[in-house]
Amino acid sequence: MSEIPLGYCQCGCGGVTTIPKCNDSAHGHRKGVPINFIVGHNSSGKLNGHWKGGKRIRSDGYAYLWIPEHPRSCKNYVMEHIVIAERVLGKPLSKKAEIHHVNEHRSENANNNLVICEDVAYHRLIHKRMRALRSCGHANWLKCPYCKQYDDPSNLFISKGRIYHPKCEREYQKLCRRRKAIH
Repeated sequence: MSEIPLGYCQCGCGGVTTIPKCNDSAHGHRKGVPINFIVGHNSSGKLNGHWKGGKRIRSDGYAYLWIPEHPRSCKNYVMEHIVIAERVLGKPLSKKAEIHHVNEHRSENANNNLVICEDVAYHRLIHKRMRALRSCGHANWLKCPYCKQYDDPSNLFISKGRIYHPKCEREYQKLCRRRKAIH
């Protein structure tokens, strides 16, 4: 394949490109030098003038890789941690699977920093236990929603997804009754 001369659209359509009248660093244009593509012809990927190797860190902190043929690609990019986890696992992840970053830095995707979670519930459980471990030194302790203190589950009332100290619940109910009586 021969190289397309300067002044012609680099997409290969054969169209003649324009010459900018002023510098525009945001688009990579230099005054007097023909642009690489006719407007709308600059394809994404390696032909784009801003191509930096196919890896980008987005504002959400995650690293994305340019892999247009990947089944999970969105606008031709896939989250890097998914690609690495699938490579280590040796097969594609299930649609429900999520990846947990052990050090909680979303762009650090070393094998030893990633945990494959079977679903979002398991991933949330990991984060809940990490918060407890950081706060009180016990990963299995739970937090009372009233006093905001972590405690051993044997000291808490646990039923139908509700977790609390019985004393805290009584005080809260008493406060609610007082407020109701005032209004």
